[in-house]
Amino acid sequence: MADVSRRNFVTVGAVLASAASTIGLGMQQAHAAGGGHGFMAASSAGPDGDDGPGPHKKKTPGLQGICALCEVTGGGEKVYGIAVEYDVAIDPASLTPDTYATAVFPAATGFFPGMPDEPDKNHTTATARPRAIAAIYTNAGPALRPDGKSVPGRYVITEFHHDPDLSLPTTDSDRVSLKQNRAVRTTAGAVYAASTTVWTNADRRGNRVAIRGVDAWEQNHWWWDDTRSTWLEYSIYLPKSFLAEGGENRAYPLILAVTHSGTSPDGTCAQTLTEQCIASIWSLPEVQDRRECVVITPRYERTTMNDYWEHTSDVENTYRLVESLLGNTWNFGNPNLADRCDKILKIDPKRVYCTGWSMGAMTSLWLMARHPQTFAAGLIIAGQQRPSDLLPLASQKVLIITGSKDDKATPWNEKCVPVWEKAGAKVVRPRQYLDPTMIFPVESQQKLTDQINGYLSANANITFLTFEGVDHMGSARKFFHINAARDWLLDQVKA
Repeated sequence: MADVSRRNFVTVGAVLASAASTIGLGMQQAHAAGGGHGFMAASSAGPDGDDGPGPHKKKTPGLQGICALCEVTGGGEKVYGIAVEYDVAIDPASLTPDTYATAVFPAATGFFPGMPDEPDKNHTTATARPRAIAAIYTNAGPALRPDGKSVPGRYVITEFHHDPDLSLPTTDSDRVSLKQNRAVRTTAGAVYAASTTVWTNADRRGNRVAIRGVDAWEQNHWWWDDTRSTWLEYSIYLPKSFLAEGGENRAYPLILAVTHSGTSPDGTCAQTLTEQCIASIWSLPEVQDRRECVVITPRYERTTMNDYWEHTSDVENTYRLVESLLGNTWNFGNPNLADRCDKILKIDPKRVYCTGWSMGAMTSLWLMARHPQTFAAGLIIAGQQRPSDLLPLASQKVLIITGSKDDKATPWNEKCVPVWEKAGAKVVRPRQYLDPTMIFPVESQQKLTDQINGYLSANANITFLTFEGVDHMGSARKFFHINAARDWLLDQVKA
C-alpha cells in the first residue's frame, strides 16, 4: 500500500475538485489514470498496472491514461514530461508539438522540499499551469529517452524543457493534466480523433507518477533487534546486475546515504528519496552504469542529532543496519518478484561508504569516528561535529564540502583541521574558494573536475573544500551534483 502520513494524505474528492480547475481547456470530464504513484516499486502497481501485478487491463481503444515523468534533483522532484498511454502503438509521424496541451499543477503554497512541517505539495487548489512541449516522440514504456528519438511503442512522450541548473527549488507538484488537440494515428492506420476531454494523472491511490532513478528502490524495509526491542525503517536500491541471474554471487559496494532532519518528523520513505537527491542520485541509471553499488537510506522518526552534539539511539541503530548487511545474510528482497526472491546480498567489506547532508553529514561523521574500521571513505556535505569527538578521522579518508555562507559547518570544520593535523592527518584545505557556477550544467564540469581532482591528488587523507557564496540550504541543492566528488568516494578501497 502507499506511504500515508499527515503530510501526504489527499482525499480523492480533493484531487478531483482541483482537477476540475485545470488550465481552462474547456474540461468536460476529468479522468483518473489508473496505476501507482511512482513509489514502493517493490510492492505496488507501476504505471502499467491498475490493481497490482499482471498485464495492464486496456480500456476502450484510444487514450488510456497519463503519467507524470519526474526526476529528483538538488532542488527536489521536478516534472520533466508526461507519458500518454494508448492501447496500441502510435505512429510518430502523426505527432507534432501542438498535438497536446499539457500542464503541471504547482506545488501547494508553503511547500519547500525537505523542510519540516511542510504542506503536502499535491494539496493545492491552484490552477494547473501550461507547460510547453520541447520534444515529442513514442516509446515502449512511460519514460523519457536521452536521445529524444522515437522507438516503436504505445506511449507518446511529451518532454518539457530541463533547466540545466538542477539546484533551483522545484515549484511542481506531481499532478499533471493533458488534452489531445489533434488527431493521432496508430501504426496500423487507425485514427484517434482530437478531443475536448482533459485527462489528469489523479488516481484513487494517489497520482500516477514515474520517477527516474527512484522507482527501482525497495521502500519500507525494517532492520530490527529483538534483544534490544529496537528497529529502524530504511529503503534499499539493488543493482541491476544483482537482480540478473547469478547476481547473488557478486559482492557489491555499499553506500549509506543519510538525509536531513527535514525528512524525519512525520516523513515517509518516499520523502527521503524525493525531497532531496542525497540518496536517490546514486541510483540514477547513468551513475550506476559507471559505478554499480547498493544504496541504503534510513527513515528516522525524529531528528537524530542536534546542535548540542546530542544524538538518539537511531544513530547506533544505523550502524547496526550497516553491520547486518556486512554479515552477508540479507535476503529480504520482495518475495513476489522472481529477480530478487531468496537472493542473499553480498557486500564488499572494503568498499563501504557513508555520505549525508546537514544532520545526515553529522551522523556520517559520528559513525566514522565511532566505527573507523568500517568505512572506506566519507563524503560530508555541510555537516559538523565537536572536534574532540572526531580524532579517529585523522586516519580515515574524508572529503568535506561546505559553502562560505554556512555559518555552522564551515567554521566548525575549520576548528577540526588543527586537531586532525596534530593527530597525524594530512589535510588539504585550500584558502581559495571554489566557484559554484562551474557545477551546472553537469555535462560541462571538466574545469571543476580538474580543479577538485588536483586537490584530491595531493596524497592527503582529508580534503576540505568550500564554495564561494553558498549557504547551508544551497549546499544540499548543489554539491551532490559534483561528479568528481561522487567518483572519488567510490574510488576508495579500504586497506
